[in-house]
Amino acid sequence: MPQICDLGSADWQFGSVPRRRFDAPSVNDRADVAEWLPACVPGNLRNDLLVQGRIEDPFFGNGYRSSLWVDSRDWWYRCTLDMCIDPGQRAFLIFHGIDYLSAVFLNDLELGRHEGMFSRQVYEITDFLPQGNAQLAVRLWGSDALPRRRLSPLERVWRWLTKSLYPALGAFPDRMATLKCQMSFGWDFAPPIRTIGIWDDVWLVVTGRVFIEDVWIQSQLPDFTGRQARLAVELTVDSDQPRSAQAGVQVCPANFEGSDFGPLSFELDLPAGRSTRVLTIDLPYPQLWWPWDRGFPHLYELFVTLHPSAPPGPGGDRPLASVSTRFGIRHVTLDKWSLTINDQREFIRGLNWVPADSLPGRLRRDDYAELLGMARAAGANLLRVWGGGLREKRAFYDLCDELGLLVWQEFPFACAFLDHFPRDPDWLRLAERECTAIVRETRNHPSIALWCAGNEFSPRRNRSLVRTLARLVEAHDGTRPFLPGSPSPGDVHNWDVWHGKYPLHAYQGEDARFLSEFGLQAVPSIETLHACLPKADVWPPGAGWEVHKAELSKLWRYVRSIHSPQGRGTGEEGETTLSLESFSTASQQVQALGLQFAIEHMRRRKGETDGVCLWQFNEPWPAISWAIVDYWRRPKLAYQRLKDLYKPVLIGLTFPAERYQPGDILDAEVWAVNDSLEALDDCWLQIELDLMKIHDAEITLPPDSALVVGKLCHTLCVQPGKLKLTLQQGGRVIACNAYDLTYHDPTLPSWRDRLVRWLADAALR
Repeated sequence: MPQICDLGSADWQFGSVPRRRFDAPSVNDRADVAEWLPACVPGNLRNDLLVQGRIEDPFFGNGYRSSLWVDSRDWWYRCTLDMCIDPGQRAFLIFHGIDYLSAVFLNDLELGRHEGMFSRQVYEITDFLPQGNAQLAVRLWGSDALPRRRLSPLERVWRWLTKSLYPALGAFPDRMATLKCQMSFGWDFAPPIRTIGIWDDVWLVVTGRVFIEDVWIQSQLPDFTGRQARLAVELTVDSDQPRSAQAGVQVCPANFEGSDFGPLSFELDLPAGRSTRVLTIDLPYPQLWWPWDRGFPHLYELFVTLHPSAPPGPGGDRPLASVSTRFGIRHVTLDKWSLTINDQREFIRGLNWVPADSLPGRLRRDDYAELLGMARAAGANLLRVWGGGLREKRAFYDLCDELGLLVWQEFPFACAFLDHFPRDPDWLRLAERECTAIVRETRNHPSIALWCAGNEFSPRRNRSLVRTLARLVEAHDGTRPFLPGSPSPGDVHNWDVWHGKYPLHAYQGEDARFLSEFGLQAVPSIETLHACLPKADVWPPGAGWEVHKAELSKLWRYVRSIHSPQGRGTGEEGETTLSLESFSTASQQVQALGLQFAIEHMRRRKGETDGVCLWQFNEPWPAISWAIVDYWRRPKLAYQRLKDLYKPVLIGLTFPAERYQPGDILDAEVWAVNDSLEALDDCWLQIELDLMKIHDAEITLPPDSALVVGKLCHTLCVQPGKLKLTLQQGGRVIACNAYDLTYHDPTLPSWRDRLVRWLADAALR
């Protein structure tokens, strides 16, 4: 195998210099750094300054504002490469992600200058290492140097008008000029921290005379009998001279017991420089990769070693190159909105994933492992990697592969409501280069099931961008469906509840094939509020609530729907007898109730609809947001309820959204959903009202089904409280659910709220 040195373990330092133009002929002003400080790579500039005590905590109060000065400076990062290579070896530097404008130097030689956050930068440094102690340095431009949107006179007029009429939206923001995490410019759940840094891994790779730069494995299943899979292994290689080589290939189980296949031998003629070669392998009796709720996520490891075809010389039979990579074998199709994996339909129980830190460079595998473990434990089978965020680090996709979690991967384009992304050829070339890098970096991961152009923009107004993305996906992958955007025909973002202030039961009118966004804000735990807000701001809500993204008028509207019917508060925004604890609890209750209304409605329409994806699972800083798991991974009530609502088997009731009184008849259909492929016989259903059993029955659930399994008719003798359903099989609980019969919300939105929602939906067409 090649020798891979992770330069994250090197002794990195950083320091600042005055601004220079990105296109200046010479930018090597490293000697002007007045003070070098310890740094962490991968990482983020603000985190390094925070560790050194040079800035306030950007996540506490409005502390991020005190570090805005860093954007007006430029920055250097440096370390020493204390390594020598042997004759016949070659060495390459690989940067997996630098954010955003950068120049890379080795000693005083500039290796390259780059704009973008996602492209892998590869530099050969073979000629430098025999001397030893070379200094690697990266110059980073502060965020004030980021490109700005160039507008026509008509577009400038439109921006002025929209900024006056819709200051929260505004047309043609400068963020659209970059291929950078859009959220970092500020969002309704994230602070405006425009990140700077070497945010992803840096490797020093030592190989033989041939460098295998990339391995891409495409698997084809002629049928689903399990007898054979065909693997097309594309190698991108760089040879120091024309040569003949023999490739030895072996395929081995990576996470399960099984037999190795190979080694197989292939003869290759390699020209000098970069070229591609495709090796075809017929793998007998493959074990397929499955989502966790359909089977086991089998993974394989591919090993490739290149040897000289000619007899070895004095140096022996040293390999020219070697590489390994992990992959899975599975087949994905999308028919309208019906997703199939290996010819089996998969109803989507999804979560919207946003970057797990506003300073993403400091995320590590353990951070991803904890969050993804929580997603899997909640019953989710898909994560939508939202288009205002990132191509995540490799560990994220590795863990999704291992956990059997599907990924809907969006490109970094989001929220063009009143405008469009740039259309000029230079920007489209930048978009093509950066998005091609995203595809090439992640395409071997079987967990990725869908590519999507981005979030909440009109594919019609952005057809040049969408065509570019569709073309590059076909050229560099071609094995997964491509969506022109989300929402798109059949796919809905339902924000009538929350942004439109509709009551929660309005979700029951949704008739979309797929519901990929919906949700409500909820206050996090009291512990989280105290950790991110000054004491004076915690309660009653002070300015810090708005800084940390609370939409207070909407929070009060939905908290009142919990408290006003029982008279436990005045119901007036800003004037209430509620304590912080009561307010926080009520907001979490209504968030959980809203998600329950929507999820149950969509799941019992199985067959007419194909999935649901709630907004949002996590958050990038401590906030009052739609997240069901807060920044410090403290779950809200909705997360706990999701463990019942997202089980493959769900039991529930349908009845009118009305207030129940003693003497009323509780008249409801009992329905059940079975997302598994197994029939569930001899199941026993029990329904309790305030701990008293009122119904039981034996039921059978066909595989992959949603159906009515009974009827409940019960006269209420007292004021009802909580209704609980439990479904058991063989003494084991396989599904449970609960309903709060005290909840009733007859409030309808104003005409203005309805108009705003109609205009928002129209802007995406």
